[in-house]
Amino acid sequence: MASLTAYFNRDARVIGLVCFPHGLSHFYYMVLPPMFAVLKTAFGLNNLEIGLFMTIFATAAAIGQTPVGFLVDKIGGRQVLICGLLLESIAIGSIGLAESYWQLLALGAIAGIGHTVYHPADFAIMTSLVSNKRMGRAFGIHSFTGYLGFAAAPLFMTAISELWNWQAAFMLAGVLGLIAASLLWLNSALLREMGADSGRPEKAEQDSQSESQVGQGIKLLFTAPMIACFLYYVLHQMGNGGLRTFLGVALWELYATPQVIAGMALTGLMAGTAGGILAGGFLADRTGPQIWVACMTLVPSALLIALVGAFEMPLIVLVLVITAAGFLMGLLLPSRDLLLRSVTPDGSMGKAMGFVSTGSNVGGAIIPVVLGWVMDNSNPRYIFWITAGMIAAALFTFITVKGVASQEFDRK
Repeated sequence: MASLTAYFNRDARVIGLVCFPHGLSHFYYMVLPPMFAVLKTAFGLNNLEIGLFMTIFATAAAIGQTPVGFLVDKIGGRQVLICGLLLESIAIGSIGLAESYWQLLALGAIAGIGHTVYHPADFAIMTSLVSNKRMGRAFGIHSFTGYLGFAAAPLFMTAISELWNWQAAFMLAGVLGLIAASLLWLNSALLREMGADSGRPEKAEQDSQSESQVGQGIKLLFTAPMIACFLYYVLHQMGNGGLRTFLGVALWELYATPQVIAGMALTGLMAGTAGGILAGGFLADRTGPQIWVACMTLVPSALLIALVGAFEMPLIVLVLVITAAGFLMGLLLPSRDLLLRSVTPDGSMGKAMGFVSTGSNVGGAIIPVVLGWVMDNSNPRYIFWITAGMIAAALFTFITVKGVASQEFDRK
């Protein structure tokens, strides 16, 4: 019993240490949108110039994730996570000290570089250190804290800005990252003792086989399971993320849905997804990544979203349907992460997660243009049908990974 308690405490501490910075990573991604109007006034900017900041941030994050994944697999996730967190938190805090637009752009690029570390480092650490029987819940909590970060940022930034000023809001946001980095540093011995170096060769072997390992890592990323996982991330972001972005305007254009109800539907989508993620962690630990779970979540969620585009519903039914669709989408996410782990060789989780996470950036770059064109030139109901199609299509990537994995890998 004492041994079981020790393992639980160990897992809980690792999950907490990793998930707090992950929540901050999503928090940092959302600190700027609530401050758009303030920054436009303070620096005399237009919407395009504000948008360029976000583009630079997102581009730096997308380009850097896979190389950072290779670095994580080589030296360990703990050091990389601390350095990236420090870099991003200092950059975000320094926005409060910026005096020109060009300084804002430079800080956006630096913050984006720091932002690259979270998924590769987090998943490498959890895969190495958390007990297999709790891995699904660990992945679920990890994703859930990201949604908490998204939700907390607008409240934090607007509240601090009203209480003091916008500069203080950014600087205090940066301080949160310094606190998280300090917690990681103070627990470095714990992480090292629990095997932060596990899954990686000894230094002498690294030195003698470095080029070979890089080549093997690149080859891994272009295997069928990895490409299918990458496409899942693309399709999920195009479906869930696209719906999240255009839900309100599409409902208004299609059904003249009141803004308050559209806002409730959007909140329901995000809350439902977050709740599904938590429940999905328990499901994943009990069943593992199963095709039937993917079928029972992706197909119904796609149908529910398609129905919203096909029929006008009573307002309360609309909110409930969107919430249910979000819950079903979230329910699969921990199983998705377990599926990736099941097809990733030991010591390669950093590069694998860095690569497939870039799919979210790719999907996030494509879908706003597509759906924006649809809103301007076609019927708004296609917003729901296109995003539903993306969600349903993700099922085939899940099936592909499972099918190929059963032939190529025999982990665990």
